[in-house]
Amino acid sequence: MGYADPVTLRQRDFEHLSDEIENTTGTLISISTIKRLLNGQFNHLPQAATLNAIATYLGYKSWHELRRTKQLEHEVRPPHSERSQKKRRLRVSYSISVLIIVMILFLMIVSLTYFSKHPSIKEKDVSFSVKKTTSNDVPNTVVFTYDIDKVPGDSFFIQQSWDRDRRVKIEKNKHTLTDIYYEPGYHNAKLIINNQVVKTIDVSIPTNGWFFFSKPGFFKGLPTYIQPAMPVKNGVLSLTREDIIHSKIDAERENFYYYARFPQKCDVGADNFRLKARIRFKTINNVICPMILHEVYGQSNSLYFITTLPGCTGNVDVNVGEHFLSGKTTDLSGFGGDICQWQDIEVVVKNKEARFYIDRREVFTQSYTKSPGLITGLSFMSNGLCEIDYISLKGLDGKVVYEDNF
Repeated sequence: MGYADPVTLRQRDFEHLSDEIENTTGTLISISTIKRLLNGQFNHLPQAATLNAIATYLGYKSWHELRRTKQLEHEVRPPHSERSQKKRRLRVSYSISVLIIVMILFLMIVSLTYFSKHPSIKEKDVSFSVKKTTSNDVPNTVVFTYDIDKVPGDSFFIQQSWDRDRRVKIEKNKHTLTDIYYEPGYHNAKLIINNQVVKTIDVSIPTNGWFFFSKPGFFKGLPTYIQPAMPVKNGVLSLTREDIIHSKIDAERENFYYYARFPQKCDVGADNFRLKARIRFKTINNVICPMILHEVYGQSNSLYFITTLPGCTGNVDVNVGEHFLSGKTTDLSGFGGDICQWQDIEVVVKNKEARFYIDRREVFTQSYTKSPGLITGLSFMSNGLCEIDYISLKGLDGKVVYEDNF
């Protein structure tokens, strides 16, 4: 695709890559899957449909053909003399080849520019709105109302949030789409025409206190809700194994457990705040690399980071503003420690610079330029259970988003 390094990719680059693969092969590979593939974040071979789509995009009939071709190329190499003759022939025709390649590239660019042009979309010709059918219940059914009848194009979608898997195709002369939000939060719904985001509207589903649920992955799958009888026990916010089993969740499987809170009112900026928490990991089953993902949500983006054991920091991810950093390509070893013991976590964001502290020791710093807007909520996610002794989330001016000494 011409990108120099996966680390430099932004959200729109992932969207473009996903769209290109889908347009060429007819198979949708989600942005989250592409991120995991690029960062090597998978425990087993990806699904056959995913591998076949990538192979087809690269010009092969299937993933099996791609593997077989690469194996043959590796096993069968021409003799040295034959390779030398081939190099000489290549040198002789080099200048002609360069000229041909330049001409082909020129024609491709001209053709692409010509055929990819879409008629301009006038904002007055498009309407997009939403209403919730219930107050702030979860799940929450919403009704999108839209009008695209006057808009030229052949591709129309409504995407529920940042997750491209939540994209639904819509048609002209139909003006209503009913959809379900299964998780609370501050969502950005998008109206997409010809792969261009034309309008964005906010769908806020706050929580009444702490909301607990489980998912098969950090950022994938539908949630299973957890309703503990006593979320605060012995002065800490926590779940128990009994809470998990009572919610009909298999406690022996490696699930991911969410503790989320989204306030009704958003009036503290995400560019100047302080988060403090005293937290530890509680084992529910035998996981090799226990981890906790701490996240502060904004209107358009979120700040999150992972803490884990010192030997597992290759799995650490950090997201600050427009920057996504992976422990596989960035030294994030400072986020490693004994998370099964109490840790004092602190994040200070001041004028779009984030500083991270663990047990009062600064472990990482990252600045950014794209503002997430206002703080809309916070959550803690782990592949076990968390115990939280104290939380404070405030603006640097002292305005409180949430504070509790359980």
